[in-house]
Amino acid sequence: MFTFRPGKNGHRNGHGGNGQGKNGHTSLNGNGYFNGGGNGHHAAIESVIGPGINWKGDLTGAGGLRIEGSFEGNIKITGPLVVAEGAKVTAETIYASAVSVAGTIKANIVADKVELLSTGRVYGDLTTSAFASEEGAFLRGQITMQEASPILEELSGVQPNVA
Repeated sequence: MFTFRPGKNGHRNGHGGNGQGKNGHTSLNGNGYFNGGGNGHHAAIESVIGPGINWKGDLTGAGGLRIEGSFEGNIKITGPLVVAEGAKVTAETIYASAVSVAGTIKANIVADKVELLSTGRVYGDLTTSAFASEEGAFLRGQITMQEASPILEELSGVQPNVA
């Protein structure tokens, strides 16, 4: 599994690394990196749109993004996107290496991996090579599964910002 959701109410819930929890999800440790555990994933969330923040505009770049507030615009990133519980994202299309949804997304999603958590709501089509959902998750749209990376060509032009 490629889950990378932080634990609720201070509970750690990783598959290893920094502890075993009851639901088997990987947890975010204090420095912004996911505790990889047994699944081999180690990705960084370098940017956060916090709760109470409303952002409008397009976002592109290298690295990961966590949205806890609301976002309106298109997203094209080379890292993971985490949409936290209570967060709202409205876009035409979202491109990311992996997308984990605990909040609400109204957009088409193109990602190597897409995960809908129990509180997640997606209104749009998914194009992915790996899909998982928890009981209670909601999807209004179509899922197109591809064997090869669906975002490899789309994100090939996205470069990291280097000062």
